[in-house]
Amino acid sequence: MNFIVIGASKPGYAEAITRELISKGNMVIGTYDAEYVDNAKKMLTEFSKEQLTLHEVNLSSREDLADFVVSINQKIDGLVFAQFYFAMEDPEHFDYKIWDKSLAINLTAPNFLIHELKDKMNRESSIVIITSTEGFRGSYGASAYAATKAAVHNLVKTLANNLGKLGIRINALPAGWIGGEMDTDEIFNKSRSLTPLDRLGTDEEIASVVLFMLSSESSFINGTTIVVDGGYLCSDPLSKYEFEDSIEG
Repeated sequence: MNFIVIGASKPGYAEAITRELISKGNMVIGTYDAEYVDNAKKMLTEFSKEQLTLHEVNLSSREDLADFVVSINQKIDGLVFAQFYFAMEDPEHFDYKIWDKSLAINLTAPNFLIHELKDKMNRESSIVIITSTEGFRGSYGASAYAATKAAVHNLVKTLANNLGKLGIRINALPAGWIGGEMDTDEIFNKSRSLTPLDRLGTDEEIASVVLFMLSSESSFINGTTIVVDGGYLCSDPLSKYEFEDSIEG
């Protein structure tokens, strides 16, 4: 089977998804940002052309996106949007370039690619857009990121309505705090304390749920969000503090 993975060579769950799909005997047609060219080259030496092809695509460029669509000359069985843009903002001196780039990459790019690729997708194919638990909550310094993730959750519902007649399913996967290169930072330590499982998630755990969502085993799951966060959204920090304080008292 043929799958498109947007952000295929980005270290983390995007790369894990790519590797897991290939390990199951599928072909992956992937994109990568210029920032990850070294890892893209490394993966291309590891896999054959029958297993993996990669295209450098600037997701904020409509021209690049259109060129990528034209390059797809085979039928597709699934599409995973596994790349995102995140930048911290200063609410007192708002940078609209961050806002514009966030909308372009996190919201406009998946919408454009889905509409332009839908006629190249087989019936019973599946689309998964990886989002974030921030799409369910307000933000302090990442309003653009959080807003685009919330928007995708709604967009998925509309696309499910319109793609269903083509036999194409679409769902979102909001991820919680996932371990990786930065998981020794203090913010990750705090996230552990607020996650009921008391740990970070792994890239492989995200990949395994994505493969389920792409497979026929999820054939009646459509237009929804499947949260993979270890219970993070269940936790109210103040309630946790109140509980712990009552025990200590």
